[in-house]
Amino acid sequence: MTALSRSSSRRRGPAPVDFELASLLGFVIFRLSSSLGGLAERDAQEVAGLTLPEYRCLVVLATRGDMGVTPLCQVMHIDKAWISRTLAKLAQAGLVSSIPNPDDARRTIFSVTPRGRQTSQALIARAMDRQARMLEGFDGEDVERLLELLRRMQENADRAKGP
Repeated sequence: MTALSRSSSRRRGPAPVDFELASLLGFVIFRLSSSLGGLAERDAQEVAGLTLPEYRCLVVLATRGDMGVTPLCQVMHIDKAWISRTLAKLAQAGLVSSIPNPDDARRTIFSVTPRGRQTSQALIARAMDRQARMLEGFDGEDVERLLELLRRMQENADRAKGP
């Protein structure tokens, strides 16, 4: 028997340990994140014909104020090219506008237009309704505890990634 056939035969047998994918925290969180993202994207499509990144970018600008690409990247944890394309689509749709940064003419500041503000308010209202549905059956203490545990978990993940 060759090393390749021995390796192949080992992969066909049962796993050496009792393992269930759904018991992994990463899988559970990924599945929940996919569900929540899908619901958010459905709302974004229904309200304004936006994709999930467009929706998120618009809401960040509407709630945090005018900013350039780099701060948006930091807030959203998304790369510059993706943010730039998303902002271009939002500008084309008349939801955001841009002006040169007065401190650095090579950079641009983006802001929400009146139409973008109205759209973001409708999206935020849907988000709050969606969140209320997801937290049905949880009391205020449960929600605070859940958020605290998730924040701590994110801190652990950030430390694991390293510098």
